[in-house]
Order: sequence, then C-alpha cells, then structure tokens
Amino acid sequence: MTQHNLAVTYFERIKGDKAENIENAIAACNAALTVYIRETLPQYWAMTQNNLAIAYTERIKGDKAENIENAIAAHTAALTVKTREALPIDWAITQNNLAEAYTERIKGDKAENIENAIASFTAALTVYTREALPYDWATTQNNLANAYRERIKGDKAENIENAIASFTAALEVYTRNAFPEQWAITQNNLGNAYSERITGERAENLELAIASYNAALEVRTRSTFPEQWAMMRNNLGNAYSERILGEKAENLELAIAFFQRALEVYTRKEFPFKWADACNNIADVYIQKAQDKNLNPIDILSYIEYAILFYKDALNIYNQDEFPDQFAIIREQ
Repeated sequence: MTQHNLAVTYFERIKGDKAENIENAIAACNAALTVYIRETLPQYWAMTQNNLAIAYTERIKGDKAENIENAIAAHTAALTVKTREALPIDWAITQNNLAEAYTERIKGDKAENIENAIASFTAALTVYTREALPYDWATTQNNLANAYRERIKGDKAENIENAIASFTAALEVYTRNAFPEQWAITQNNLGNAYSERITGERAENLELAIASYNAALEVRTRSTFPEQWAMMRNNLGNAYSERILGEKAENLELAIAFFQRALEVYTRKEFPFKWADACNNIADVYIQKAQDKNLNPIDILSYIEYAILFYKDALNIYNQDEFPDQFAIIREQ
C-alpha cells in the first residue's frame, strides 16, 4: 500500500509545485501497479487505476490529448473490476469520471465521444438516484444535460428537450438556499438551453431564458463572481436582442445596456476575445435599431456609425491574419 498511499499524498498535497506533485502521484501509481496485479489483487489494482485516471485528468505537464487518453484507459480498466453488481457506488463514480473524460476528449470523433459520455452519465444515474444520493444525482443530471446540449447525433430539438429536462431535474436538489453556486450555474445553463430551444413558442422560450439568467444573477453578483456576472449580462443582452414580447425599441436598448455592463468586466486588456465579442454584439444591435422604418434618416445614420465603431473595435482583436473566419463574418456585417 506504500506506493498507493504515496500517490494519494502527492495528489492531495497543498505545498510544493502542483504540476510536480501530480507527476509524482502518477509515478507512484505506476509503481504500485507493478505490485497490484489484477489477477491477484483486483480491488487494489482497480483503486490504483482509478487514482491514476484522476491524476492524468488533472495533469498539467505533457500533451493534453494524450493525458485524457490515459485517463480514459485507466477508468475503463478500473471498470473491469468495479462492476455494478459488485461495487455499485464505485462503479457509478467511475462511470461519471469516464463520462467527464469523454466530454473533454480531443482525439477521436467528437460525435462519438459525446455519445460515450451520455452513455456513461446515464449509466451512473442507475445508481445515483435522487432518493439515495441526491447531490450526486443532481450533479450527474447537470453533466448529462450539458452533454445533450453539445450532442451532434440525434434530433437537435429532442436533444435540447432532454437537456432542459435534466437541468430542471438538477434544480430539484440544487436549490438556491442549499447550493447557491450550483443553483446559479444550472440556472445559467437552463437559460442557454431555452435560448437554443426549437420546440415551443420562440417568444415564450426567450422569456424563460431571461428568467433563468436573472435568477442566476441573484447569486452571481459582480462583487463575488465578476467574470460570471459579465457572462450573465452578455447572455441577457443576447436574449433581449432577440426578444419578441415587449416593445422592440426598448428591448434593443436593454440589450445594449447589458452588453455595456459586461464590458465593465470584459476589458480589452483582461478579456480581449470576450471584449471583442461584446463589441460585435453591440454593433449588431445598432444595426437592428437602424432598421426601424419609423426613424428619421439622421438617427439611422447615427446608429450605423455607432455600429461601424464597435465593429472596428472587434476587428482590432479578430484581425484577418490570425482569425480569418471571424474577420470575414464581421466585415460582412
């Protein structure tokens, strides 16, 4: 057990260089596996494989893609011993970890990686029930929902419905009082899903998205979560720029205001790409405002000039040499 314990100690170590601690943990796990043979000590072998997988997932050094491959291999190996029948909780934990590795996987076919992630999250939920393990159940529901949002295969509308159902399920446990941060994250994710929703009335879906974003802002304040707060403001800006209910002109003014608030945090120096995206979003809204047929020519020209200024700001980051695709899109607008 010495090498295994040493690996755990290095992995949990606070002092010292984190990258080096993880390297030492990997070395200790590999050393332990020369003693813990699957045939003679299957449970110790599986436990060490699991720890090795976690270490590779967290690894800072080396090639990211290869680290994830090693993590997947170790989780898969552990599952040959940690079966659902023999060790259901350990099996579910490993299934969840394997699913997370597949969501981050760089190699292989992206669509197939997402399918594998969905399969493993779904498998974990056969053990992680709301009654027995509510927090783990909610966490896995949230992860599953994100996987459905990213899903390439299957019907897009149905995938989004599955995502909404899983986010909504997670919120049964992730309440604002009990788990405020997780509640806010899930509210934001749910808002994104409603923004993308195909089924149902577009107007109602946008209202639901706005409600979820506003809910998330109850926790994600500028003082406590500035970057997340800015993201919420940006999301609200997008939702109001598309809003169907209410006065169009007022919705567009609110959209600009939300994007401007996001720019208080998304500065060009600290967040250049998010700054450029927000500038581009503001420009898009000014173009929408300029399309109002009730405006006089002077106001129309003024809005177009504002749009040009913000598009130029965005192009300072998305230049033609480094970002030809984004440059072309902005230039077309």
